[in-house]
Amino acid sequence: MKNKIKQPALAVGSVFFWVLVWHFGASAANSKLLLKIPLPLDTLRAFFENCLMPEFWSVVFTSLWHIILGFCCALVIGVAGGALSAHSGIFKSLSSPVLHLVRTVPVAAFIVVAWLWIPSKILPSFISFLMVLPIIWSHTDAGLGSIDKRLVEMAGVFGMSKREIAFKIKLPLISTQLRTGCITGLGIAWKAGIAAEIITSPTGSLGALLSAAKTGINYEQVFAVTLMVVLLSLVLENLLKLVWREQKQ
Repeated sequence: MKNKIKQPALAVGSVFFWVLVWHFGASAANSKLLLKIPLPLDTLRAFFENCLMPEFWSVVFTSLWHIILGFCCALVIGVAGGALSAHSGIFKSLSSPVLHLVRTVPVAAFIVVAWLWIPSKILPSFISFLMVLPIIWSHTDAGLGSIDKRLVEMAGVFGMSKREIAFKIKLPLISTQLRTGCITGLGIAWKAGIAAEIITSPTGSLGALLSAAKTGINYEQVFAVTLMVVLLSLVLENLLKLVWREQKQ
């Protein structure tokens, strides 16, 4: 019981500590800087002003739609691709260079190259999809590869169909790997998607709002929108953990 109370208290205390560091650090720096760093209270004021505007929530939901769509597509294709890789050495060899390329090339480079052919409205979804795909793929492949083949053979002997083996044996056994991949992938999808929005500035997105605020030297707005991006990332991650926990129960 004490640990359950202690952990949230430590988390709140840590956040409060860094807010104080931000406040005093910005206050000290502002006396020497031409363009002042927004203080925590200034950022909160701008944040709540944004929250009171219906058009701001339209922007938020547009960005959420972009990134969740890309993540879901990566989840479906990543699981299918990882399953094929686990069962076919040829397919694994053919797909491996492509996945390695996606992992190693910087996100910004992919955004710029893809922007040559893909409209800015679709690009955040595509970049989110591309960054998450190798994560889900590799976790599915690794999870299926670690399953004891004798267990699958025994299930076949007892008359279970391939579909039953897949959903009743394989899927539960790789659920831990898949959960880790999904949580990691969702965080990366959010970062990559927002980065794509900042670079391409599709109308009515958080990235476009950040880019416009920076161009207009409205640093309070930059910090306020960034705060919303961070909060949404935390909400999405915890929702995914909650859904996964409910499914296991």
